[in-house]
Amino acid sequence: MLVIKKINNNVAICRDSKQHELIAFGKGIGFPEIPYELEDLSIIRRTYYGVDDNYLNLIHSVPEEIFEVASEVVDLAIAKIDSELSPNIVFTLADHIHFAVERIRKNINISNPLQYEVQHMYETEYEIGMQAIQLMKKRLNVFFPKAEATNLALHLVNAQEKLMTSADQVNSEEILHDITDLISQHFNMYIDKNSFNYARFVSHIQYLLKRKEAKQSIDTLNKKMFESMIEEYPKTYTCVGKISDYLADSIDWTLSQEEELYLMLHVNRLCVREDAE
Repeated sequence: MLVIKKINNNVAICRDSKQHELIAFGKGIGFPEIPYELEDLSIIRRTYYGVDDNYLNLIHSVPEEIFEVASEVVDLAIAKIDSELSPNIVFTLADHIHFAVERIRKNINISNPLQYEVQHMYETEYEIGMQAIQLMKKRLNVFFPKAEATNLALHLVNAQEKLMTSADQVNSEEILHDITDLISQHFNMYIDKNSFNYARFVSHIQYLLKRKEAKQSIDTLNKKMFESMIEEYPKTYTCVGKISDYLADSIDWTLSQEEELYLMLHVNRLCVREDAE
């Protein structure tokens, strides 16, 4: 196996014997001078093919132990789900788990009104989600609420790309385009739609759109956090208000406070990271 680009000391982009590019995780794989031929393949712990380049930056921000947990969750999914999963699933799942751990440590609780629907419509994915929260508790020493099983299940559903109809995809893309324009205009900033930060933001907005399927309003469990966010980030709150008005006008959806909080977290995250680049 030819190692062609170092990402860090333990992660590198490689080319296999059939000239296919892959990402390899292995102790010290990125340490020698690049390029070089890796002869001892036993040092490789994990390999990933077909990952979008936009997700490579995650390797610098997400701990390896979370990548390993995400990989184990995907292993569970591959064994139980017949559909082909997106090659990006380990990376998007690792990003979600990392952010979920941060939320829990900050006592930010995002409930999921789709729990009943997901539990019954996607029984296999939900079962994997339940197994995953036990696995994450064991590996990361963090207690995840039961609602997290629903979040993980939805990530697995999203990863089965064939489930989305062309009509759904067009509608979703139009909404994402309009929301992105609203954010860009409100903050007077350029948003790189080819960046990882934007790809991550898109995945969270797609997740939020799935909540509409529940057709029910929910009461926030984070009133103090919501009020604190408004006070700390008034410009973000105003932006989310514009997005909320847009969703009400375009698809007749009134966001709850909890959904507005979710949006504030991710709009703020997108804008801070775009400014930093």
